[in-house]
Amino acid sequence: MKRFLTAASAFVMLASLAVDASAQNRSLIRQRGTDNGAAAVQTGNRNEADLRQDGRSNYVRGWQRGNRNVVVANQDGVRNTGFTDQEGRDNLAVLGQDGRRLNGGIYQNGSGNVAGIAQIGNGSNATADQTGRDNTTAVIQVGNNHDADVVQRGNGNISVVVQGN
Repeated sequence: MKRFLTAASAFVMLASLAVDASAQNRSLIRQRGTDNGAAAVQTGNRNEADLRQDGRSNYVRGWQRGNRNVVVANQDGVRNTGFTDQEGRDNLAVLGQDGRRLNGGIYQNGSGNVAGIAQIGNGSNATADQTGRDNTTAVIQVGNNHDADVVQRGNGNISVVVQGN
């Protein structure tokens, strides 16, 4: 639960930060454990990727095309996968997973979109797929074997999914 609160706090803090005015992209990858894989691919200006993993056999990817996109991903545990793809500008993706065999994916195309996925447990899958402007998605899953698939097309949409057992 402590990690979940930390991820939620990071989500709120990042949403309120002003983006640095420099034109460079930034990537930070931190891994502890064994057999983990991480990739950050960025084209455009002022994109930021912060990918962190602790555990075994985890994989995370941050792919950004455009300007001023931010992705923060934090995985703890075993055999978790996290994907974030952002195209456009001023998008924010936050992914936090703690457990085993968790799969999370955030796909955003447009501007001003915000998506957050937090999963704690085993065997759960969550996807947030947004196209348009100013869409918001939040998915929180606690427990085992949950599935959530949120697709939003258009502008100004809000979705929240909370599942537990």
